[in-house]
Amino acid sequence: MSIRSDSGAESCGVCGGTLEYLIAATALRCTACGREDRGHVVCPQGHYLCESCHGAGFLERLPALLDEARSASPLVIAEELMTQPDLPMLGCEHAHVAAGALMRALENAGVPGITAAHRAEALERTARQAVSAYCGLSGVCGVVPALGACYSVLVGGQCGKGPETRAAMTLASRLAAATAAEADPGCCKAYVRSGLQEATAFLEEQLGITMEPCAPATCVDSDRHPHGCRGTECTWHPDHEESGVNSTGPAAKARYDEFFELAYSEGVLDRKTKILVALGASLAAGCVP
Repeated sequence: MSIRSDSGAESCGVCGGTLEYLIAATALRCTACGREDRGHVVCPQGHYLCESCHGAGFLERLPALLDEARSASPLVIAEELMTQPDLPMLGCEHAHVAAGALMRALENAGVPGITAAHRAEALERTARQAVSAYCGLSGVCGVVPALGACYSVLVGGQCGKGPETRAAMTLASRLAAATAAEADPGCCKAYVRSGLQEATAFLEEQLGITMEPCAPATCVDSDRHPHGCRGTECTWHPDHEESGVNSTGPAAKARYDEFFELAYSEGVLDRKTKILVALGASLAAGCVP
């Protein structure tokens, strides 16, 4: 059995058919490896790819692709990675793109003490928490823990180390708000771009690390989105009037304050799952509303 690696990657990785997203998990068997699993995304023809097999070719090649990347801009590296033909249109392979791009850019920028081993650790942590389709099922996009893991690796965060953990959680709450702003209907590539903007702004604010800027990106995948692209409402759509405007610290803070205001509005919490997740992360981080 072969897994598709052409432009059909926005649909079923086996036959190219339209995928079905389930509300409740069901027992499934991976068409590629035979593993028995429980999942939420299945092809009406009965095909199913487990998390290990979905995008496996790309993830196997990712370390080498990152080794070859020479830019000190995580956004440039991420854009290069997102042109790879075996990267599915949607999926938590994009969380690995975000984490790998940020860590490799830090290496290339010569940030003291950052090595390939730190990059590998960030990617391992990403694999443990970034699960495809769970943005809609749990309210957390895989890019959030991926970039949170990067920051934790940078500052040596771990259970019991309050300031480091608090800072990583604070970043995660901002990332949750940033990805929530793109979730209509949601796009993994937009999550990568907005997430990296927030993460780089946070690195500068908290650690004084200034990342290399890059030219505005223009998305070339709008016609591939299986749920329907947001079109010109998306910052990176080719026809968006303000395409490529980068996030700044003040802008990120404004969005951060905005989701707090929404979360505390009467009768909102039960309807705003993603905002509730972001709020919980912020409170855990010790932020004062």
